[in-house]
Amino acid sequence: MYKKIIISIFISQLFVACGFKPIYKITNNQMISSSISYQIQDSASYELQQILIKRLSSEDSEIAKYIVKLSINEQTSAVNVLSNGSVSEYRVEVLINYTIINNQSDVNLYSSKSRGFANYDSSNSEYKNDLMKKEALEKASSDAIRLMQVLIQNKINE
Repeated sequence: MYKKIIISIFISQLFVACGFKPIYKITNNQMISSSISYQIQDSASYELQQILIKRLSSEDSEIAKYIVKLSINEQTSAVNVLSNGSVSEYRVEVLINYTIINNQSDVNLYSSKSRGFANYDSSNSEYKNDLMKKEALEKASSDAIRLMQVLIQNKINE
C-alpha cells in the first residue's frame, strides 16, 4: 500500500517538474497590443465588423508602432444535405488575410491568413437560424482572431 502511494507521488512529481513551457502563450509582459492599429480594408458584414471591434483593441494609427491591415471574407456553406434537398447543418468560415506593417519605416513585416470555422444546425424557425448563425459567426471569427493575434505577437517579438 505504501509502495503504491510513494510511486504515485514520484510519478506525479515527475510530470509536474518536466519543465514544459508553452511557446505560444502571451503573457502580460509580452503584450504589444497597445502599439498596434488594426485597419479593415474591405467591407465585411456589419456583424463581423462589430465582433472585430469588440475583440481587437486598436491604437490610433499615428501613435501605433505597427499597422495591421485586415481583409475579411465570410462564407456559409451547407454541410449536411438531406435526401429531400433540405439542409440540416451549415458551416460558417471566416478567413482573415492580414499584413503587418512597421509604421515608422513603412516596411511589410509579414503577411498571412487566419481561418476559423463553426457549424450550426438549421431548424424550422428563421429567427432561431439567424441566432445560431450569428453565434457560429462569432465563434469562427473569435477563433480566427485568436490565432491571428498569436501569430502577430510572435512576428513582432522576433
